[in-house]
Amino acid sequence: MKLSIETVILLVVTIAIAACVAVWATGYMGTAMAGTADFVASIDQCYTDHMYIRIKNIASVDIVGVEVLVEGTSATVTDLSGVAISSSNPIKAGDMVQLNVTGYTANVGDRLSITVKCTFADGKVVAKDLTAIVKSI
Repeated sequence: MKLSIETVILLVVTIAIAACVAVWATGYMGTAMAGTADFVASIDQCYTDHMYIRIKNIASVDIVGVEVLVEGTSATVTDLSGVAISSSNPIKAGDMVQLNVTGYTANVGDRLSITVKCTFADGKVVAKDLTAIVKSI
């Protein structure tokens, strides 16, 4: 069987396109099956000794831990009923919660650097940096 040069080129190009599609699909599907880990955080109110942070879990897995650093120092974080976020009290995928942060002191007018770190059920940790200005009650 004799193949023309055009047939050989067409065959090579077809195989190359199929390989590219297979590599793309494998990478895309692997990422989709692994799930995502991300959240949105905002500061509702910030006072001299406590603040309220709102977290929206936009991931496909639960958030099982939240750590807040105020000016680099770890603060206490609980939901509004006083319970810490954990595997037994997670922030479910798609949920939004308001959290109470205590254990720091600041003066009215201070600008605070805040880091919110969320640990997800799959072990991934994502951190977001925020800034807040302390208000009087």
